[in-house]
Amino acid sequence: MADQNNELTRALGRIEGKLDMIVASQSSLNERMDSMDSRLRHVEQQAARAGAISGGIVAVGTAIAVELVKRAL
Repeated sequence: MADQNNELTRALGRIEGKLDMIVASQSSLNERMDSMDSRLRHVEQQAARAGAISGGIVAVGTAIAVELVKRAL
């Protein structure tokens, strides 16, 4: 009976240790995900700015081209 109790205690200890490792690993992954999320957010904001600026430039260029064509005709 004592041997069986001892084995169960060891098995529970191993399980507890593995769960502690999983929790630590999950915490590390959460930190990495937060870091990647902030970097991605920065890249997306830059892309949105670049898209807005280039869209504005293209719109102005198109308007100028249309006016030039109208005056030429």
